[in-house]
Amino acid sequence: MAGDCAKSITGYISGNLLISLICGLLTWLVLSIMDVPFAGLIALFVAVADLIPLVGATVGALVAIVAAAVQSVPALVVVAIFFVAYQQLENHVLQPVILARTVKLNPLAVLVSILVGVELAGVLGALLAIPVAGIVQVVLRDVWDHRGGQTKDEVTVGEDERPAVQPAG
Repeated sequence: MAGDCAKSITGYISGNLLISLICGLLTWLVLSIMDVPFAGLIALFVAVADLIPLVGATVGALVAIVAAAVQSVPALVVVAIFFVAYQQLENHVLQPVILARTVKLNPLAVLVSILVGVELAGVLGALLAIPVAGIVQVVLRDVWDHRGGQTKDEVTVGEDERPAVQPAG
């Protein structure tokens, strides 16, 4: 069971890295087309910032938009539109699909776990929501598979399976 939990966490990390790589590459492409100076460096910053839940993509987008504004007004408009469209795509398509495949969670479970995590614990909840959902799924699947969905009649502890609650006596 611990191995499956580790796979779930590793899947989350690799999925998040893939999403950030996509963000960085698309940012570099748009900035290069608009002839914004230091497009590669800005795209690298955007990709790294995209790893931070909730605020990272926005911080990265603001840096790229400011750099585009220094270049020209058309560059500013195109880059701003790109980031609004990309963030919608990332939040509603890329994250659920990629993380569903890497963490082996239903896309709806990915969205719900992120929403619940943000509501319960803010940024930290957003960061931990998907790994926790993956671990919960592994534990529930183990309980269901090995116990037929039933809990033990008597709760025990330790290898010798001593009763967890001693009778009043």
